[in-house]
Amino acid sequence: MFPNWDEYPSWESFKAMLYTPLQNGEELIGSQTFKERYYTLKAIAKKSPSKDHLLKQLEPINPKPTRYVVKQRINIDAFKDWWYSAKQKAYTIKNNTVSNSRHSWLWVAGMAVMYGLRPTEIAAAVNLTKRYVTDDGVIIKALSDPDNQDNYLVLGDYVYFTDAEGRKVSIKTGGRVVAPIPSPEMFDFLELKRSLLPEYSPIKGSQPRTIAGGFNATFSKRIQSMKCPVTQKYAFRRLYNLLGEKYGLPIELPAIMMGHSATINENKYKTEGIDATLEVLKGCSKLPIPLSVAIEKLTALGVDIDSPEAKLFLGVIYQID
Repeated sequence: MFPNWDEYPSWESFKAMLYTPLQNGEELIGSQTFKERYYTLKAIAKKSPSKDHLLKQLEPINPKPTRYVVKQRINIDAFKDWWYSAKQKAYTIKNNTVSNSRHSWLWVAGMAVMYGLRPTEIAAAVNLTKRYVTDDGVIIKALSDPDNQDNYLVLGDYVYFTDAEGRKVSIKTGGRVVAPIPSPEMFDFLELKRSLLPEYSPIKGSQPRTIAGGFNATFSKRIQSMKCPVTQKYAFRRLYNLLGEKYGLPIELPAIMMGHSATINENKYKTEGIDATLEVLKGCSKLPIPLSVAIEKLTALGVDIDSPEAKLFLGVIYQID
């Protein structure tokens, strides 16, 4: 967002950055974005040689938000119903270009839910159709490989498209390896092994720092055109977070996969409400149970837990020597 000032920031530079209009056409003053810009500039001003002058100019400005965006959410059943319906409609479209476009953005939506990624991060995956080999020789299979049961996704530092001048566009959180929600059934349902990156051409003249936002905005427009119940891309990340709880993932793991801290994950992506709680509890009821509970239930069913067969099974499942 901020340029490289040759000497030190002037008030004119500050004002230009503070009042740059929002890309989505929303009113700037009173928005959360305006507040974030204000406090970022204030922090910079405090370290500037012209600190007193800049802080004096910022002082009369009220950055307090007056409008708040309601955080959208969607449960897994509603998502799957929408996705399947939109998928079937995409097959009926005779125009191949339009049909392929819809299939590709639906693939991105499925990836966003299963991996908890921003659309632009999905666009930086490097092992969709070919294996990835690390500098020290570790091989990570291609996502499309039918023998790949882990379905690890390797994110590079840059997306697959460039700006009009051929410059690379980096992703927000940098390259890393991520794993999907541990639900092979849903992974297959969403046809994620069939990689379908959308065709995307940034607006001519766009700077690298704004191109990623343009890709995300295009994703939101495309799913909206397909009658998605939600329009916010982060609704899918919240669903991923909810599914992580449902399938018993440690609280820190989804945060690491999403590329931020557990605190940010809790504040920004935590899904609350009775329906969310029930979804988590439904999943927890299917998680592995402690050894003592297993013995109690087997005994109640009339199983001789001292038999060689029972000891063998318990030993393998609970790794008893």
